[in-house]
Amino acid sequence: MTNNDAFLPAFGNRPKHIIGRSGITTAFSDGLSLPIGHHQRATLLIGQRGTGKTALLLEFAEIAEKHDYIAARVTANDDMLVEIIQTIQVNGVKFVNTPKTKVRSVSAGALGFSFGLTFNDEVEQKYGFRVKLGMLCDELVKHKKGILILVDEVQSNTPEMRSLATTYQHLVGENKNIAIAMAGLPSSMSAVLNDDVLTFLNRAYKVYLEPLPLNEISIYYAAEFNRQGKSISPEDLETAVIATKGYPYLFQLIGYYILGFAKGAKVITTDMVLQAINCSKREMVDSIFSAALKPLSAGDLNFLHAMAMDHGDSTIKDIISRMGVSTAYGQKYRTRLIEAGIIAPVRRGELTFILPFLGEFLRGEF
Repeated sequence: MTNNDAFLPAFGNRPKHIIGRSGITTAFSDGLSLPIGHHQRATLLIGQRGTGKTALLLEFAEIAEKHDYIAARVTANDDMLVEIIQTIQVNGVKFVNTPKTKVRSVSAGALGFSFGLTFNDEVEQKYGFRVKLGMLCDELVKHKKGILILVDEVQSNTPEMRSLATTYQHLVGENKNIAIAMAGLPSSMSAVLNDDVLTFLNRAYKVYLEPLPLNEISIYYAAEFNRQGKSISPEDLETAVIATKGYPYLFQLIGYYILGFAKGAKVITTDMVLQAINCSKREMVDSIFSAALKPLSAGDLNFLHAMAMDHGDSTIKDIISRMGVSTAYGQKYRTRLIEAGIIAPVRRGELTFILPFLGEFLRGEF
């Protein structure tokens, strides 16, 4: 089975087309034109694995470049502060290394830069992340450029995260043209937002990634299958669309497998669609479920297994009864799993799985 250019079911990549997120990208784009310090200039993307966080960060980087921002995208780790500085220097140097800058190289060196965006030895050795980032802001604004920092896979309560967040807050207070967007799992983001040092992030523009609209998935599938010279019945198209449950990774997976099974054929059959759905479900186990369930406690898993006994939404009353525990005990795990982004309340006293097909998996149906 070969890949195709229409669907890219891989983590860390940007699909050819991002659908169903226009409201998010528009709000981000608008935010870059708002006054420094506006909450829309600090965006937090919150969602489970496979909800398209990384794809949106990549989209943000492209949008920012059109708004004259230098984007630095990193994954949260021990070296991310150094990587942010280096990435800004690499991506921004082409805008400052003009003939005029070369003539001013001596005076530029006196201001802390030896050439372009390279710090002189004194600055490199004497100053830390906050001062260096502020200097880069000052130098780039001379060339009508701002700075956008993009952080993927946010980790909670690390010295690097605290340093980045507090530096951003200080630079905003100094009226530097800087914006930030961060993406992470619900549990990590919850811990970050509850950190006493980072409480100002609660004023950021928080985006909880909801399922994609099924009508947009249907339109994209129909157009793409047609583009590839393949027909599909309305019934089979609906089956494929419903199976995605609006989950971006499944949307990519199912489309990818359908075209794979239909290679060389002009008609996408019911069997091809069902095979694609089954393959996608199995891939969810290794790609999504294993990682999502690994950090959970025995109590968390017991709660989920009791919930999975229902083939639809579950009531907290039934879950607690099946577990044979007190209401307080059951409510504790309900809260934990909601914060972890595994389940969500749908109506008063009722819960549903956020991850598509997780209930079926826990029941051993595939």
